[in-house]
Amino acid sequence: MLDSLYNKSVVCPVCQQKIEVTKVKSKDCVVASRDSDFCVYYQSVNPIFYDVWVCEYCGYAAQQERFENISLIDAKRIKENISKYWKTRSFCGERDIEKAIEAFKLALYNLCKTSAKPIEYAKVCLRIAWLYRIKKDEREIKFLKHALRYYCETYENEPFPVGKLDQYTCMYMIAELNRRVGNYDDAIVWFSKIISSPEARSNKVLIDNTREQFHLAKEAKEGKEKA
Repeated sequence: MLDSLYNKSVVCPVCQQKIEVTKVKSKDCVVASRDSDFCVYYQSVNPIFYDVWVCEYCGYAAQQERFENISLIDAKRIKENISKYWKTRSFCGERDIEKAIEAFKLALYNLCKTSAKPIEYAKVCLRIAWLYRIKKDEREIKFLKHALRYYCETYENEPFPVGKLDQYTCMYMIAELNRRVGNYDDAIVWFSKIISSPEARSNKVLIDNTREQFHLAKEAKEGKEKA
């Protein structure tokens, strides 16, 4: 296993089995660059590859921040809908991008069997899109569209903040994902809403990013109209 990685023992909250999960040492998580939708690139090991923990015994999978936070009702749903069909296999140790995508898709399938909120779907779909982007795979767009739908549902139905997500960052994600999938008119509308909001102006970084992406969306729209 790579020197940047280490294993940690945790107890699966669904089946109560002790399992090993793999994490990246924080000192080795050196950021190289970021995309406008917050996809992060790293100089060496990418911690996103290891963000989903999977129980090898029952098939429960979730991002590490919420892995241990599952209700008894949802744990029962996992047992009934996933565990009874699961064939033991380990996701511990070094992962390539295919294994990382498989882990995230398993986490997405787990969400479908529980009472997960739209923001949980949005986060997982967005990260699957990022992994496909790293792989230069056109399926990135499919999962950006899924993420966009769930960010829209979050904005329409949830009181803010939703976890760490505030209203204006959610609006920015809706705008930027619309831009990335080619919905330039919608992107321009959402970027404009942020720019015209007095409350959003207190977040200088967000406003600067919004203005930059707003101009890119307008340029893309004009280019599309001329083509």
